[in-house]
Amino acid sequence: MILDTLPDIGVQFQDTRNIVVQSAVDQIEFYMKEIGNLDELIEEFLKKFNCTLTSMVGIDTVTAAQILSCIGDIRKFPTPAKLARYAGIAPVDYASGRIELKYANQRGNRELNSIIFWLAVRLSVPLGGNRYISNSFFYNYYNRKISEGKTKRQAIKCVERRLINIIWSMLMKNEEYINPPMIEAPKDETEEKSDKPKPKNNRKKKDIS
Repeated sequence: MILDTLPDIGVQFQDTRNIVVQSAVDQIEFYMKEIGNLDELIEEFLKKFNCTLTSMVGIDTVTAAQILSCIGDIRKFPTPAKLARYAGIAPVDYASGRIELKYANQRGNRELNSIIFWLAVRLSVPLGGNRYISNSFFYNYYNRKISEGKTKRQAIKCVERRLINIIWSMLMKNEEYINPPMIEAPKDETEEKSDKPKPKNNRKKKDIS
């Protein structure tokens, strides 16, 4: 019981506050336990589908279940391109006379689109000060697209498209993903600059009085 460890600091209605805190802690512990139980149920449920998505680092049990619930029967999509259009990742072509344009696809399954987007970000960009990159293939692929002149958003879109190809193949052929070796993330140049002390401004202020 957390109430036994809370100090008596002489605050008014402290006993009531302690009870409220204990109740909140009990609820959090209950919900955490229920989440753990649900994860185990989902994991057992995925085994019935021979799902191999969790073999990829970055796709946990919940994410794999979300992807399956959005896609359904993978045989509905005979090619990865059709799955990409369904996820709203493939661009929409527009042609009129001599003009040919490509627009971002705002249709498709938006839930699946969001899942693939955040998965692409996690695999391509080290977040939260992480020292190591979980997937060196997607990290190098993302940076290669940046070096080719694409914006960060366009490079992530390219990663999303490659992810769709891999997910389609894993589901269609029941193949496991072979994760590349984990590598250490290079230190960002902007962080190196920020660590250096800024030069003092020795200029005298003008007297405007």
